[in-house]
Amino acid sequence: MNYKAFAVRTLVAVIFGPLIVLCFWWGHYFLLGLVLLIVLLSYWEYARLVERKTMQAQLVPGLLAVLSGVLLVYFLPSALVAWIFFFGTLFFFVEMYRKKGSAVLNLAATFFGSIYFTLFVGSFLLLRQLPALFGLTYDAAGRWMLLIVLGTWLCDTAAYLYGSYFGRHKLIPRISPNKSIEGTIAGFIAAILAAYICHLWFVRDLPLIHSLVLGAIVGSFGQYGDLFESMLKRDVDVKDSSRLIPGHGGILDRFDSLTISIPMAYLYLRFVVLT
Repeated sequence: MNYKAFAVRTLVAVIFGPLIVLCFWWGHYFLLGLVLLIVLLSYWEYARLVERKTMQAQLVPGLLAVLSGVLLVYFLPSALVAWIFFFGTLFFFVEMYRKKGSAVLNLAATFFGSIYFTLFVGSFLLLRQLPALFGLTYDAAGRWMLLIVLGTWLCDTAAYLYGSYFGRHKLIPRISPNKSIEGTIAGFIAAILAAYICHLWFVRDLPLIHSLVLGAIVGSFGQYGDLFESMLKRDVDVKDSSRLIPGHGGILDRFDSLTISIPMAYLYLRFVVLT
């Protein structure tokens, strides 16, 4: 284990972690501002990554797409279909006047990045506003979000520490050579335990079984979110998406797990728990 790198990661997490937790807890415009920052920086990092594969994602139109898309998720989600058609047409129009690389690859990269970051990260807002659809208190989703965020962080930490010391069997070495089956199992168990502790501590709006399922979603889909981002980085031969956050890499590196686990948690809560 690189103790210096781990110390830097821990220090940054201690400084910025509470602010992120508060944004999820407070919701409203605090969370909206955080999500806008995440999607804009994520798309910027993504556009830089795909350049290494000779793809030129449209930067300004893509940034406008994720910005407006997240605002629609928050204020008018029913307009998202119109948003897709509008920016799809805009991307086609802009690409006709570009002379950079392959138009097919450029459009594919632009479409994927804009839709992925808007809908998957935008689901943070959908989950946080979910109680309003079912007559629950607004704070209820804040508690669910804290369970997911804390579970994700404990899962990542347990997988990293246990895998560093006891990892013997590689999980998917062609994607992430340092991740082990042992570390993945440790992360999954840590997520379940975190969900159980959070349920006993402050999650009063869900039966225990649903809290544990959320923990399982975090411990499974969250880790695959990490692997998905590692796959993208491996494909373009980089270690981190950027150097924006000391010890953590970029925004993509920091929020990769939540970008997959929160949409899955939203679907579970929306269509299983609250039906």
